[in-house]
Amino acid sequence: MKKILLSIVALGATAAVAAQSNQAPAANAILVSQTREGNTVTSRYKIPHNNGRQAEFDVHYAINKANITPDYSDNSQQISELKDFMDQTKDSTMHISTIHIVGYASPDGNTTQNDSLASHRAQSLYQYAVNTYHPAQKIDTQYKTFRWSDCIPSVENSAIPQKEQVLAVLKSTLHSEAQKEAALRKMPDAWRCLTMKVLPKMRYADIEFDYGVDEFVTRTTTVASTEPAKPAQTTQPKNEEVIVEEEMGIIIATPTHEKAEERREDRKTRKENKKSEKEVVEVLYW
Repeated sequence: MKKILLSIVALGATAAVAAQSNQAPAANAILVSQTREGNTVTSRYKIPHNNGRQAEFDVHYAINKANITPDYSDNSQQISELKDFMDQTKDSTMHISTIHIVGYASPDGNTTQNDSLASHRAQSLYQYAVNTYHPAQKIDTQYKTFRWSDCIPSVENSAIPQKEQVLAVLKSTLHSEAQKEAALRKMPDAWRCLTMKVLPKMRYADIEFDYGVDEFVTRTTTVASTEPAKPAQTTQPKNEEVIVEEEMGIIIATPTHEKAEERREDRKTRKENKKSEKEVVEVLYW
């Protein structure tokens, strides 16, 4: 039987597929982050999930049974892998679209009873999935009873006794299912091989998931460098500095090579002259 488990690459708490590309992102891509280092800009996009992935798990049953027995056949491994898969579906980047369950019965025995058995096997797996994992998606259930012709591939790849005679019965289009079983039972060694190697593998139910996973794409681009604006520069006459004389309310431009002492003496003289003029005015007034 098919046993498929597709693993997801985890990125931190996010299960996703990462890729590096310099191509333009898809139209439905969502920008997640963007960083710049020098002239290189790195952008990370999320592409919403794309369906088309599948995961399938089988649970086998004993003859004429429809209850799940964890230690029967390889059920323990399948149940463990199913749990691992369901744990991964908790990731926000993984999205299940549909869930299918099909129950099966082997062709030996009464066809009507086998149909009922296959239906009950589908229901038992359905109840297990619902009660254990509480999926939000609706679960579709079906059932099927195998026909004797479905045994042909297994018999062709086996070392069953009287192989040619067995295949002739299985491929016959002139006999009913009951007649084929009666003919096979007349070959004891071949029948024993069928009941031990072939038929048990046809008593199972499988659960299949259709799902998609968000993908993350990193894109790098090169951009033109930008230079910071230079501060504005002002021009002044060479060898001159501007001095503001608050006392006289005038601006004097003097050469920068004059000594500081000479400038101080000049300001002192002007202050004394101003003071003298003020005292003369006051004497005249009185």
